[in-house]
Formats: sequence, C-alpha cells, structure tokens
Amino acid sequence: MTDWQTCCQTWLKSPLLEEEERRQIQRMTEEERQTFFSAPLAFGTAGLRGETAPGPGGVNRFTIAQAALAFGQFLLETQPEARQKGVCLCGDARRNSREFVQIAAEALSSLGLLVFLFPEPRPTPELSFAVRRLGAAGGMNITASHNPRQFNGCKLYRHTGAQLTDEECAQVAQKMAVLPLLRPLPQGDAAQIRPLNQTTDQDYLDAVAQECCPEEQTLPWRGRLTIVYTPLHGVGGLLLPQLLRSQGFTNLHCVEAQMAPDGNFPTAPAPNPEHPPAFALALELARQVRADLVVATDPDADRVAFAALRQGEYQILSGHQAGCLLAEHLFSARCRTETLPENPFLVKSLVTTQLAEKVARFYGGQTLDTFTGFKHMANLAQDWEDKGRGQCILAFEEAIGAMVGGHCRDKDGLAAALALCHLAAQCLSQGLSLWDKLEQLYQTHGFYLEDAFSLTFQGPEAQAHMAAAMDRLRTQPPASLGGLPLLEIQDYLPGIALDIAANCTKPLCLSGANMVYYKAAGGDLAVRPSGTEPKIKCYLLAQGQSRSQAEERLSALRQAAPALLDQRTPKEKWI
Repeated sequence: MTDWQTCCQTWLKSPLLEEEERRQIQRMTEEERQTFFSAPLAFGTAGLRGETAPGPGGVNRFTIAQAALAFGQFLLETQPEARQKGVCLCGDARRNSREFVQIAAEALSSLGLLVFLFPEPRPTPELSFAVRRLGAAGGMNITASHNPRQFNGCKLYRHTGAQLTDEECAQVAQKMAVLPLLRPLPQGDAAQIRPLNQTTDQDYLDAVAQECCPEEQTLPWRGRLTIVYTPLHGVGGLLLPQLLRSQGFTNLHCVEAQMAPDGNFPTAPAPNPEHPPAFALALELARQVRADLVVATDPDADRVAFAALRQGEYQILSGHQAGCLLAEHLFSARCRTETLPENPFLVKSLVTTQLAEKVARFYGGQTLDTFTGFKHMANLAQDWEDKGRGQCILAFEEAIGAMVGGHCRDKDGLAAALALCHLAAQCLSQGLSLWDKLEQLYQTHGFYLEDAFSLTFQGPEAQAHMAAAMDRLRTQPPASLGGLPLLEIQDYLPGIALDIAANCTKPLCLSGANMVYYKAAGGDLAVRPSGTEPKIKCYLLAQGQSRSQAEERLSALRQAAPALLDQRTPKEKWI
C-alpha cells in the first residue's frame, strides 16, 4: 500500500469524520484520492487554496483549523503583544466559508488570542483595512478569490495589513507540518471573540472615498455617468453600490441576478472578471441602458475589471490599461489639488506594462518593480514608506488588481472601481471616453501593447516537463524573439542578468523567483511557472513609436513564445 493509500485509509477509519465526509472519500476516483491524500496544501501566490475536499490536500475543517493554529502560534512567537492586539478574521460568501470562519475563530481564540470577527461576509480589502485600523497583530481571511465554486482557502496577513511574505509563509507551513491534522477541532473562548459592526464598514468606505481623489468640478457629471455593476455573486455587492451612490454616482444599474452573494455562482460558473464570459449579463444590461462604464468585481472584491464603449462596441480594458488609467487619474488629480506628496511612487509587477512608469515619471513619481502578487507589492510599498523613502500612490499588476493609496495593504476592487468612475466622469465632462483617454496616454508616452497566455501541462510528469521547459529557456536562449534582437536575459532565480552585446553578467535587484525575462529591441517576453496550477505563463510586452509598430512587435512575440517552450506542443494546449 502506498503512502497516499495509507493516509486515505486512516481518514476513512477516523471517528472524527462526519458521514458525509466519509462518503465524499468513497465517491472519489483513485486519481482524486491520490491528489487529496498525497501531499498537504501548499502556500501559493496568495495564501492556501484548494478544492473543498477531505484529506491533507483539500480545504476542509481540519486543514483550516490546522492553518489557524499554526498562524496563531506564528503571531505569538513573532509579536510579544499579539494576544492583546488580536487577529482580524473574515470570510467571503463561498460554500463552507461561514463554517470555516467559525472554526478559525475557535482555533485562534483557543490560543488566547483576541479575535475581531466579521460576523457576515465582507470584501478581502476590508479585512486588510481592519488590521491596520485596529492595530491588530494580523488577519486571516477565508476565501479562494476568483477560483471556481469548488475551491476555498485562506489568506494570512501581517500587522501592516499586507499578506505574509514568502519567508513568513514558510514558517507557518513548518508549524502546520508538526501539528496533528486529524484531531478534535479546537474549542475556543467565546469571551475572546469580538464581532465587528457596521462602524467598521463605514470607516472603510470613508477611507476608500478619501483615497480616490474626488474633484469638485466633476460632481455634476457623476450623476450623468451611466454605470452597470456586477459582483458576480460575490461580496462586492454588499458595499460598492452604497459607496458609489454616496459619492454621487447615482445613475447606477446593478445586475440583479448576480447581486446576492452565492457561493454556487449560478450564473457565473467561472467568476473571474479577467475572462470575458464573466461579463455576459453585465454587457446585456449595458446595451439596454447605454452604459458609459461596466464594472465587475470578483467574488471577494479584491479584483475589478472594466468595459467601456469603443467604436460602438463594449471592450474590456486589460489590467495593464486600467492600471495606467488609474495612475493617470491619481497622479494628475493629486497634482491639480496640490495633494501630491514628496517622493510619490508607484509599484507594479515585473510583467506589467512599462507605460505605467512613463505616467508616474511624467508627474515626478518613481516606479518600483517586483515579483507578481500583492504579498510582494504591498510589502515593498510598506517597506519604502516605513523607511521614509516616499508615499505609495498606486500599486497594480496585469491580473486586474490595484491597491489605491494606503488605507489597506492589498488590492482593493472597490477603491479601484471608485477611482476609475471619477476618471470616467471627468472624461464625460470633456466629451471623451476612457479609450480616448488611453489614446492620449499613448500619444504622450509611446505605444505599449501587451498580451499573455499559458501552456498547460498534463499527467504525472507535468512538473518535470515544466522544469525542463524552464531549464531550456536558461540554457538555450534564442538570438532573437521573432526577429527582434535579444539584448538581455534576466534570470530571477539566481538574480543575474546577461548583457548580450557586452557578454557580461550583472546582479539584479531581485532574486528567488523562477522567472526568465528576455529583453529584446522593441519587446520583452517573461516566462514563469504558475504558483498554483500546472501551467507556464508567458507575458508579452511590446512597445513602439506608433500603434502599427507596437502591433508588429507584439505579433512577433506571439509567434516566438510557443516555439521557445516546445515546438512540439499542440496549439490547443495554449490558452
């Protein structure tokens, strides 16, 4: 009997299991059992995440309790006053989230920690805000963000409101590894659990409104801006309509079929606003009311996507485009209102458009690049502010996530939505669309076009094939990318860059991430394996003095990327 089979039998025989959990295991295929009983959950780009299922590799009562206990122990060991400062705890509206929140509250309070509990589902960024506002030792959020309905998990937060760093995640993982998984669930102390009320909601909304740089001259136009909004059955609908209307955006039309929080996502089985199908119902309504702007937040409301009319059709703004428009609004509005601080800066991921750097520089701001994921971006922003090196105006990445200002230290779909609505109202007052504003940025700073796709690997050898593909990128680099001469190869695992022309190496400012970045004349290609799925992700970034030149270079990158990874790969594996 293999290790995973032994583990599976141990679970089946455990008296701690409920009958439904036992039946779940019995209904599993052999492949599913191997998946959920071979290895424990692992920290990815944003916390622990997996399918809700019994076993060490599933998200269930026992893995959530184990994670909460390990996180609580970590806080007690690293912060002397953690018991008094407490932990903020929240969950979204996914299936089992309410039960998992209660289990986590029992586990954390059993360690003597004060628990500030959101009794109802709330947006992820509000948890980050609460940690900062209350001066808590940390925070825990039960969520799987934009994953399909069968997923759940948790995100863990530092005292700053930012997610744990990789090193801190590793410490929590070590503690989880030595805690018995199949054990009676912890019994907490009810006196240590304190509910957070609507005052926290209002404080959060007030802070968001202040960060988004409203300008008085746009006030008459806010009510004329026609907005369609969908939370995709997530928690954004609990607060965003209230926020928008309070700021004067009263011509708001909500997709009623998707407003109620529902972890089954009945009309949005893939509730990821990054993907066009998620916009289907919202676009139907937008055509009926002739909307100027369409807004969609993901299930935990930390990410947001936008669509706007372009030549008579609604087109979705990419994360690159929306982020640059947000940068333009926030920097320019602060300049006009004389509220731009000394040494303002913008944070973005390495694979996010370089147009953002041009916009920030135009207003005297600096741009900081770091690895994908807000655990890197928010902690970098916090570090720079703690050292007195400036103030973060905006952080964003291509995956439709943006952190506006400093009210929280994670991406905030509500804040980004409100900020872009302010910009859209300003555009309306000038007879422009958001696409017109974006074109102005291109005309001012140059044309930057981006694309991304993934290569999916299947079977038991998936990880080995992914590793081999990444190794080829390092050891067999091309001379050009679709005819664009290669200038530099940046390997972020050791943190070394090779200058092709000079044939010499130099250290990079960042290291420790499995990513290869090719810089070519007129375009870049970054490649990294996914942190949560058997995929290799490719990011294409092209630039040119004209749109046609940028489009030609982006086309060259699209042709070059598949050949680099594996010439034998069937095209249907590319997404």
